[in-house]
Amino acid sequence: MDKTVPELAEELDINKLRIYRYIKKQNIKPVRTDKNVQYFDETASNAILSHFKDISGSHGSNDKESDTTSDTAENALIELKDSIISRQDKEIKQLYRQVENLQRTIDQQNKQFDQQQQLELESIRIFKKNMMIDTEYHPDTESDIHDTSNDTKSDTVDTRGDNKKGGLFSWLRHSKD
Repeated sequence: MDKTVPELAEELDINKLRIYRYIKKQNIKPVRTDKNVQYFDETASNAILSHFKDISGSHGSNDKESDTTSDTAENALIELKDSIISRQDKEIKQLYRQVENLQRTIDQQNKQFDQQQQLELESIRIFKKNMMIDTEYHPDTESDIHDTSNDTKSDTVDTRGDNKKGGLFSWLRHSKD
């Protein structure tokens, strides 16, 4: 009985394009063609069937080997993936510890900064308090503190009645007289 390529492909459980390529490569001629369907006689059909059964038979033993090989490769990939995950977990833990240490350092620095600000404010408060006490006991020092710029520019009168310039180096002029 004559068979078509789709029938052969179904019987072999392979793609019909493989059969068409084999037929073209081996230059196998159909017995007849009816409505663009090629029919092959029993000898051609048996040749096609035996070729693909031999290939599938040899691949069948290789399939077991390839299954074992693919299982080994798959296991290697799984081990690789697991090692990568464990390494990344270690890195994440290390980074987490670093973040915690940095946060503690920041907290300590913030606490020290707050303490420093409190000390500065207390120093300013004490300084102002001392200035108020000093001005109560020495009222003339308040004008000296606030009006020092006029002392260096003003002219002073010598005890002898001479006008002389005051200033930073006025004592040098006194020593010459």
